Amino acid sequence: MKKSSSKHTILTWIIGLLLLLLVIAAIFAPRPIDWSYSFSKNDDIPFGTRLVHESLPSLFPEQELVTAWLNPTSFFDSKIPVNTNFIFINGRIRMEDTDARALIKVVSEGNHVFIAAEQVYGVLADTFELDFKPEIVPGMDFFNRDSVGFHFANPRLKKQFGYWYPRWMTRFYITDYDSTRTTVLGHDHMGKTNFIRVKQGNGFFYFNSNPLAFTNYHLLSRDNSEYIFKALSYLPEQATVWDEHYKPSSMHQEGLFDFVLSNRSLRIAWYLLFFGVLVMFVFGARRKQRAIPLLKRPENTSLSFVATVARLYFSRRDHLDIARKRYTYFQEFLRNRYYLDTAGDESRVIAEVSRKSGVSERSVAALFKMGNRLEHLRQISQEDLEQFNRQIEFFYNNCR
Repeated sequence: MKKSSSKHTILTWIIGLLLLLLVIAAIFAPRPIDWSYSFSKNDDIPFGTRLVHESLPSLFPEQELVTAWLNPTSFFDSKIPVNTNFIFINGRIRMEDTDARALIKVVSEGNHVFIAAEQVYGVLADTFELDFKPEIVPGMDFFNRDSVGFHFANPRLKKQFGYWYPRWMTRFYITDYDSTRTTVLGHDHMGKTNFIRVKQGNGFFYFNSNPLAFTNYHLLSRDNSEYIFKALSYLPEQATVWDEHYKPSSMHQEGLFDFVLSNRSLRIAWYLLFFGVLVMFVFGARRKQRAIPLLKRPENTSLSFVATVARLYFSRRDHLDIARKRYTYFQEFLRNRYYLDTAGDESRVIAEVSRKSGVSERSVAALFKMGNRLEHLRQISQEDLEQFNRQIEFFYNNCR
């Protein structure tokens, strides 16, 4: 009997050790390289743009650099910026008609827009008579050794042998455009146009058909970083807005188990759960539970408690303290319900609150204005408190 028990214990320790080694291997295993087309400044994967974004201050020294998370219509908010660059780097650019017209209007006022994309659709393409066509290369794959050279048309920017890239990343060319207001800025070694400038009013649009050339992979590859900086040098040294709104989302549909294993924290938790369940079965652990006694449902005294606390605060006549607490709870409500960072730019927060809640921006702005004033006041009247409370209750009753 003792011999059998000893074998059982040894087997248990072996299984536990193997599972522990499996967890350690999963934690420290090297991650595979992510080759997805991100184009996001938040990603340091090969086809993210973190390094390019971090290089912009050297291109536009002492100039403001802003990230646009909203579409152009919401970002501009009826205010036309002046002396501003806008940079869009993405696989495809498909804007709503209102957003495209807003962007065209902004450029007409003297601003500049740089778009690196393999395809441009909708109003932008129609307005400038643009057409992008892919190059079909038989047997094209990631490791295709064929290469293609990029060249600038400007002699001062041109390099003797050009800038060379794998052919798999140069799939699109600009085949049609309005020649009456377009200047060709670049082409490949076969003479196919891949970089143009289009005049619009007092400003310019720049279209480059090879967005992968503006990613981390090629910024670190040989001397191709020079191509990026030269292409962006057409933009004047002024405030610059970097787009993050139009970045692609992954089309890969994962199963639940795939998602768990792809996330490091969830993967570790899964292995630990598996290990714990296995140990429980190995040791035959059982939990003998006594009968659960019936408990009387507790009386809900929450409303009475709230009423008592409210009378206590009101009897102190500290209207300012009550108003401040109401505003604090209101901000917490916004954070929990709409997942907003209320500590950010106030005008942007107001616009987001209005959009998500359905309450007019004017009402939200008035509420924020009164809330901000509370920090600088020493006291307020009962009438002011009641008015502020009515504003908050109006929001609660009308928000969605």
